[in-house]
Amino acid sequence: MFRRMKQGWELTKKSWSVVRANPGLVRLPIRGGIFAVLAMVIIVIPGVALLATEELAAQIGGGVLVAIGAYVASFSVIFYNVALAAAADVALGGGKPDLAAARAVARSKSGIIAKWALVSAIVSVVLSIIRDKGGFAGELVAGIGGAIWSLVTFMVVPVLVFEDVGPIDAMKRSASLFRARWGQQVTGNVAIGGVAGLITFVGILIGVGGVLLLLVGSAAAEITGGLLVLVGMLVAIGAAVFAGATRGVFGVALYRYIADDHALGPFTPGDLESAVKTS
Repeated sequence: MFRRMKQGWELTKKSWSVVRANPGLVRLPIRGGIFAVLAMVIIVIPGVALLATEELAAQIGGGVLVAIGAYVASFSVIFYNVALAAAADVALGGGKPDLAAARAVARSKSGIIAKWALVSAIVSVVLSIIRDKGGFAGELVAGIGGAIWSLVTFMVVPVLVFEDVGPIDAMKRSASLFRARWGQQVTGNVAIGGVAGLITFVGILIGVGGVLLLLVGSAAAEITGGLLVLVGMLVAIGAAVFAGATRGVFGVALYRYIADDHALGPFTPGDLESAVKTS
């Protein structure tokens, strides 16, 4: 167990070192997240409000808006993840990523991205319905299903970038790669998710402290509390950016190792192989 934790930490550090050496990479998941949030605010929230009414026509319209918003958000995230993968591949190869060129790669794949975004959005909606309607069992099933889906489809983005396949074939290819090297994916993703979760938890603690100060009522406490809430939000957002950028780099490095039998950037064959060994 401790060996796996150490391996995961090393994979996380090396993935993040690529991001630190190429700070422009973080702009891509940030942009994807911003567009996704805008889609939720502008489209999904009004849709949810309509769903809460008692008129059938309004509920139907609300359902349509929620579906459209979920799709737009999914497309935005995947589009910029594809751009991130293209840029990360250049960085891992020792070059200087050109973000405009990376976005051009994503635009060239926009048709396939649109189809994969539809598949991804449908799965997300189904899992949400299971979670909302199934009680405790639904929460459990949706949680396990979501985790399995994330792992099995982890390689979809690199496959979309580097292979000329459609969304279904990309999912099959990702699943095949997962079966071939499941240990690295689990080890790396758990480590990255654990670090991001810890950072998020710190942000939440800071934010809660700020809220408690706001409740005190004095002017000084309110100013300090407001600042702490803001800092907490920024820390939580930073955790999301860290996770997105680091996973993007790790995914490309692992894909290149599995598909091309070649370790790139700071990764060694031992880094990407040892995670599946049991001894």
